[in-house]
Amino acid sequence: MIDIEKIENIDDKKHIALLDTSSISFMQGLKMKGIQPEDILKDYDLILIPEWVLTEINDAPGRANYVQGLIEMGYPIYCIKEESYSDLTNNEEGNLYQIVLASTHQLARIRSYLRRHVEKVDPLDMEAYEEWIQRLYDEWPISEEMLSTGRIKKKNAGEVSITILSEIISWYYPETKTLTIYSQDGDTYDFQRKAETDLRKVFAAKAPVPISYKSNDAILCQLAREGKINIDDINEYRKDVRKITYSKEQDDHAIVLVTELVNNELFAKLVSDKTVHIIF
Repeated sequence: MIDIEKIENIDDKKHIALLDTSSISFMQGLKMKGIQPEDILKDYDLILIPEWVLTEINDAPGRANYVQGLIEMGYPIYCIKEESYSDLTNNEEGNLYQIVLASTHQLARIRSYLRRHVEKVDPLDMEAYEEWIQRLYDEWPISEEMLSTGRIKKKNAGEVSITILSEIISWYYPETKTLTIYSQDGDTYDFQRKAETDLRKVFAAKAPVPISYKSNDAILCQLAREGKINIDDINEYRKDVRKITYSKEQDDHAIVLVTELVNNELFAKLVSDKTVHIIF
């Protein structure tokens, strides 16, 4: 088990990455094949892991050891507690509630819980954020299961934590130059896109910092194009057919957005086409 240093602010950080459990497992596997983290994580001055994601990381000793190794190598990896998110929003807890609500757009049970137990007609009558967010995670109203470690797994808790944190940075830290979520989980991608759409109505006078993604396939595409892996060996790194969202330039130079299931043969063709950019 690792205990990453916790921080409560992200001032003066321009290039930020958020790590999800799925991507950490993938990068751990890449390292076992000789791919160094420098090839993937070199561009950030802050790498954040929400505390609930850290809990999930600690479920697997190999995964935890990999992250510990990254810290010892000097990567700027820190943990941030969900209860500390208020500090990132200048204690604007009414807006923070709207961010949490938007981040659970597709989770009817969570939104129902928030409406019943947290929301008030007058936002000033609401409990302190730290109190109700802790209770939300304690009483997580989506199906739970007991893991072999004895911990209760709470479905979508990590994805929600990452979505909330990404939206806070996007809307409250306009000086951010790069904000990238590392995740292979489609729920994280969907949650964030829906949250941003909802929050454009809440923060009508603001423009969000764009949020980008590095899915496992986006990482593989980058490594292949940089010559770090041989695309002919893609079967060593990519074991199944996966849905990919990508943009591609057409013959008339118009850009089309495509989402489709991609096998390794098609993936190799996409990587070889420099007009293709994998979005997720």
